Amino acid sequence: MPGSGAGTLASELRQLGGIDIVNGGRAAVTLVVLEPSAVIGRTEIELVRIAATESTEVVCALTGIDRVPGRRAIRDADIEILHRHAPWLMRVVVLSLSADAARRAREPLGRDEAGIADLRDVLIAAVRATHDPRRARSAVVAATRLMIDEEIERLAAEDDEADLRAERARLATAAPPSTPGPDVRRLQVMLLQNLAIGVRAASTATLEVLETAGVDEAVRMIDSRVDDLRARLVHEMGRLAPGIEAPEITRTPRPADAARSLEDTLTLVFGASAGAGLGRLLVTPFGNLPGWMSLVVALVCAVPAAGWLMRIRRRIAYRERMRRWITDEFATVRAELDTWVRTSIHEAEVQFAAGSAAARDRCATRVRERVAALDGEIARRRGERRARVAACERDSRALGHAPEPRGVAARPTA
Repeated sequence: MPGSGAGTLASELRQLGGIDIVNGGRAAVTLVVLEPSAVIGRTEIELVRIAATESTEVVCALTGIDRVPGRRAIRDADIEILHRHAPWLMRVVVLSLSADAARRAREPLGRDEAGIADLRDVLIAAVRATHDPRRARSAVVAATRLMIDEEIERLAAEDDEADLRAERARLATAAPPSTPGPDVRRLQVMLLQNLAIGVRAASTATLEVLETAGVDEAVRMIDSRVDDLRARLVHEMGRLAPGIEAPEITRTPRPADAARSLEDTLTLVFGASAGAGLGRLLVTPFGNLPGWMSLVVALVCAVPAAGWLMRIRRRIAYRERMRRWITDEFATVRAELDTWVRTSIHEAEVQFAAGSAAARDRCATRVRERVAALDGEIARRRGERRARVAACERDSRALGHAPEPRGVAARPTA
């Protein structure tokens, strides 16, 4: 131990003679020099353990006993601790001595009082005992048993699957991944609002074209506006669900000219009456005309007036039917596009939910597979560790039982 005076003790032993002393390396007998001011602890026991693995015999010495009044109690406590915590020692040898006293008194009597001679005799006896094959075998067995016990303790304290358990706990407590989906409801509201605005604007523009450019131009206007509305909706929905099919719009033919009705007959009668009245009014200044001439003039005025009034009335009625047809046509287009938008939004929601569920299932499958692999690796490592511990225990049993402590093998010194 540091500060125990081992160097001075080695010098005194060399001067006394009879044994060869080396510092470090393997030797038949190891001398462990302890400091007597306090009872030995974990550090000293570890030092004794290392010495026992490198030599056949271990001898402990307490130096500086002349400076410690209660050295005997400390020595006895050290012997008890070695018996309890160092069962791998073949025997416990602890001597009390003073190298300083031996240095001050160079005569043989002084050395004997300091305990150096006794230590020299014990070391010589220990070296001679190491030549006994049974003694050497016992030392090797004790050292081997010590290494086996240390290996068992190391395996028991080893925790090489802590990182695997931590990863398994993290995977078990981790929340499943969630993919934020598009705001389909907001997109639906926006598309339906834009559809309503577009249909209203298209209907107004078509009615204006009907009044200014005629029926054919109004029909072409309806076709172009409907195609434009459908293309814009498909483009907007394509961002949410690529590859979506364009909606099919139901179109109705424009209204044909209606057959003559009761209103046409009444209009014809009213027109003829008005024309006849106009003819009579025209011939009034000519009072000397014969009666048949007045009738001819009245008929000549009645027939064109009746035809013209009936044609005007039919054009007005057809224009009114076209207005209603345009309004109904755009209302049908809006209803069908509205249904298509709602259906597409619903299908997009279903597809996204199915994709999210499939992604969660794939993730859960990967987690289960990884957890199973971790469990298998943990079980494998534990099995290997248990097998190694069992092998060490079998080797320890094969070496036999350690001998029980047989008292204090220490020679009393002054």
